[in-house]
Amino acid sequence: MIPLIAVGLPAGPSVAKAGAVQPAIVISGSVTDNSGTPLAGVSITVKGTGTGTKTADDGRFSVSVDRGATLVVTYVGFVTQEITVNESRELDIVLQESDVSLDEVIVTGVAAGTPKTKLGFSIEKVSSERLSKVPAVDAATALQGKVAGVRVTRSSGAPGSEVDVQLRGVKMIFGSSNPLYIIDGVLTENGLADINAEDIESIEVLKGAAASSLYGSRAANGVVSIMTKRGSSVGAGKVQLDFRTEYGKNGLGFVPARSSATNRLVENGTVNYGVTDPDRVYDNSYPKTFDHIDQFFNPGSYVTNHLGIRGTSPNSKMSVYTSLQLTKEEGVVKMVKGIERTNVRLNLDYRILDNLTFTTSNLYTHTNADNRAGGAFGALFRSDPGADLLAPNADGSPYLVNANRIENIVNPLYSITNSKNESTLEKLLSNFALKYDPTDYLTFSTSFGTTRSVGENLFLTPKGRLRYDLTPEVGYISRGMWRNNEKVFSADAMFRKKFGDFATTFKVQYLYESSSSSSLNGGGGDLGIGGMNITSVNLSANQNASSAVLTTVANNVAGMFVLDYKDKYILDALVRRDASSLFGSDVRWQTFYRVAGAWRITEDVKIGGINEWKLRASYGVAGLRPPFEAQYEVFALQNGVPGNMETLGNNLLKPSFSKETEVGTDLQFLNRFYFSANYSIANNTDQILKVPVTPLSGAAFQWQNAGTIQTRVFEASLNANLINKTDWGWDAGLTFDKIKQRITKLDATPYMLDGTRFRIEEGVDFGVLYLDRFARSLDEVANQVTAGRTVDELFAVNNQGFVVRRSEIGTINETPVKIKDDNGNIVALPSKSMVPNFNLNFNTTIRFKKLSLYTLWSYQDGGALYNHAVRYTTEPKLFDQSGKSWNEVKSAAYYSNGGQQIGLLGWDNDVLVFDATFLKLRELAVSYDFKPAAWQFINNIKVSLIGRNILTLTHYPGFDPEGVSADRSKGVDTNAFRFESNEQYPLYRTFSGSIAFTF
Repeated sequence: MIPLIAVGLPAGPSVAKAGAVQPAIVISGSVTDNSGTPLAGVSITVKGTGTGTKTADDGRFSVSVDRGATLVVTYVGFVTQEITVNESRELDIVLQESDVSLDEVIVTGVAAGTPKTKLGFSIEKVSSERLSKVPAVDAATALQGKVAGVRVTRSSGAPGSEVDVQLRGVKMIFGSSNPLYIIDGVLTENGLADINAEDIESIEVLKGAAASSLYGSRAANGVVSIMTKRGSSVGAGKVQLDFRTEYGKNGLGFVPARSSATNRLVENGTVNYGVTDPDRVYDNSYPKTFDHIDQFFNPGSYVTNHLGIRGTSPNSKMSVYTSLQLTKEEGVVKMVKGIERTNVRLNLDYRILDNLTFTTSNLYTHTNADNRAGGAFGALFRSDPGADLLAPNADGSPYLVNANRIENIVNPLYSITNSKNESTLEKLLSNFALKYDPTDYLTFSTSFGTTRSVGENLFLTPKGRLRYDLTPEVGYISRGMWRNNEKVFSADAMFRKKFGDFATTFKVQYLYESSSSSSLNGGGGDLGIGGMNITSVNLSANQNASSAVLTTVANNVAGMFVLDYKDKYILDALVRRDASSLFGSDVRWQTFYRVAGAWRITEDVKIGGINEWKLRASYGVAGLRPPFEAQYEVFALQNGVPGNMETLGNNLLKPSFSKETEVGTDLQFLNRFYFSANYSIANNTDQILKVPVTPLSGAAFQWQNAGTIQTRVFEASLNANLINKTDWGWDAGLTFDKIKQRITKLDATPYMLDGTRFRIEEGVDFGVLYLDRFARSLDEVANQVTAGRTVDELFAVNNQGFVVRRSEIGTINETPVKIKDDNGNIVALPSKSMVPNFNLNFNTTIRFKKLSLYTLWSYQDGGALYNHAVRYTTEPKLFDQSGKSWNEVKSAAYYSNGGQQIGLLGWDNDVLVFDATFLKLRELAVSYDFKPAAWQFINNIKVSLIGRNILTLTHYPGFDPEGVSADRSKGVDTNAFRFESNEQYPLYRTFSGSIAFTF
């Protein structure tokens, strides 16, 4: 929102209707925002005349008009109101913040605060008004479904888990796609899980290389910048207190179906677990089955309390915003406490002199987490349907150890009860800044920001805990401690002056970064004593330990220049030089830059109904840094003695670059619609890959700049104020994005990404699984026919559409046949792509007086997911043959998951790839705002019913097509290479109620 200087405009002459003279009336009153803060500079005009006035500093106004006139109340960033008046009266006008505006001021990635109308590249802004409709659990989740081209994935449903954010696809084959985060000016890569959504004033999202080029080699993944609330948002000498409490329950949504039948013999109502039915068909019903979902999961509570206080001194020299938030989220697993988090924030602004300002932002976070559920899901999903997980042991202790009879799996509830897995994290994020304006065209500023985090964890399997065979375990314990510290110092000088029709801005910046981290881990088995209160590794007879200390520094300089001619032609240019210790010593300095331009068409050509129309184009270069160890020789350590070299050092290792061309347009029309569209092509070059090298080098691998990914993106958004009446309002927003990626260059031998079946090869689309494929036509098995035989003699397509051996049809040996190469080897072939065809998000807010309804829907078209969890369930629904006709029944061998080459549920085959198309009701809130007449000290009360992750319509057979992950330990990016394992904490839904008070 741009502050406007309150300037009184003379009321125009009275407007008379034809044939009559209407007497003038005087209308006065005040204009405030939804929190009661007076708004200065609000335009009050008489519709059809162009005459009127503007509000003063205290939000007051007075205007003389004709009876029956309509007042149009407009203010940048707020919904326009129209009020018809017939008599002199006092008006109390409350303006609602609008999602539809091209006049939002952007402060991230630019030389100085700039309205979106004057940007030559795309930057999206999400206001606190949009965020407050359904306050998110954390800052990253707050972005979900609100910005085109942004993909937010919660790879684990565990309370407090980090969220992965991807802006315009993946920029690196190896590594994370998470953007650079900036919290009140502090650059950090520590995630957003502990940032209060209630503290956020706005979020700015820089998706393209041009927008993020100011941040050089840290920003090819884009930038998410969060500005928190300040005390200056209330008037001079005023204090505002906001209190909000929310309580709700978490629960599972869709639950995958499981079999209620077995291939064990069932005789006289008893399952003979040691004997397999000769027909090997899963059609023998268990005498009794148990609902493991009901036994294992529990609707845990979600409760958060937030208190925020903001105020400004009477002379406006100082303003303060402080908040305290307490959050407890139990998740959905019995006996597991989830997380407890305490956040304390202090933001202060102090005007030392008229031209010298000091600001500081500080956040302290303390989080305790109970992580015992993390290792229990595999055992749960492999438990046989006849196992009663709630049955007691012989001695009466809870949760029968060997409740499972088919596989030797310990009851997961017993494991949770008899183990510890807990962690503690403390984080302090601070920024201190000075701004000095010696003249009206010259500004100097400096800042120091730091993020410090300290954490520890404890894992314990106590001595004496029982194994499946009821023998006692020797016990295992591990403890870990880590410490991270990021520091950023910057110094800027900016010159901003207008010369005739030319407005110029020139800025230079120096930035120093340092990062240090250390960790110490110890563990051991064969514990000396038993019990749940053991805390020391020294009690172990067999111990192991590891430690790491990492330090990096970087020096960066940048220069920016913006030229604005008559507010309609804009040119923006930037150059940044980076020198990071992560680059090879011989190529330490690297260059990043952008060139952007914009033309505000409607400043030259007036078009009826179009308020603002802008064309823009940009080219930018941003980068990503290598891993810490990439430029050095790395040796294996064996019993404290260096062993073989694992990776060869590389003094020429550079950052990877994202070189992106973007064109787009922004259009605001009919005073209520805002449309934006972007098309970009990014070549993500110099991919940092661990590639094989000749054995003569003494190592097997070396980190090299060895590839390019090309990304093509089309994205668009449309927002509208469809109804804008005093009692009625209807806002709606739609976002669309389509992303296509391909590996266009690879200076290495094609390979499968470590630990996955994703193939990295030049000319191959990024995100395509290469899997074993079952033949669906006889042509695909023609090369498996022996000499003298025909394909029709040996093979046939069965009633499920798979090729099988003709002689085995209808027998217990019938199994699908996989495609092989001419040498008789099963060959991995391209399957479906993980990348969706497109994504849509639709949000709408309907308001009637003080009642409002908000919903957010998300739709993903296409995109496949590999469901590895299906084959791990002991008896999945696919096995169940009960109730099928004789010619449809298949044996256990047909579905066998016991081997690589047989059965539909074998390893890494295309039958386990499922369409991930979904329609999701992501957020819903029904709210009512009111002010009790009897309680003058309360400005507003807001009561809300809230739902999150409410409904998912999909054919995908897992818990949720969004709740899937990848093995991060192998450097696999969660958002790009996703699959569902049997160890994932499923996503869950939350229904809650909240009440908020403003004093």
